[in-house]
Amino acid sequence: MSELRGRPLIENRFGKLGSGQDSVVIGDAEYDLETLLARLDLAFEDSWPIDIQVVAEGHFCVRYYDGQDQRVVAHEFDVNFAFVAETRAHVAEWIGDDAYYESFRSMQFRFPGLPGDDV
Repeated sequence: MSELRGRPLIENRFGKLGSGQDSVVIGDAEYDLETLLARLDLAFEDSWPIDIQVVAEGHFCVRYYDGQDQRVVAHEFDVNFAFVAETRAHVAEWIGDDAYYESFRSMQFRFPGLPGDDV
């Protein structure tokens, strides 16, 4: 039997994307997605929050899209905000290879060495 990876692992363990919560109480404080990502030092320019999951008592998961890496990330942490585990899956696993590659067709790329030529 093969081991689950990528999208099947993320959705089997944490549910469909967006099925989680948009805030969670940890200790005595409530954290919304944006605040939680900032607290975990995961709020960077090209990240987009998806949801929060309570995995077990004292064990949480925040899911977000990492635009630079083009991956959906499931970042697990404990009640002290300490890293537990991380699972990543390429966005093409959700939108399909055709849609992923089609998104590049409308973009112009400039290649060094080909002055003035956009492809």
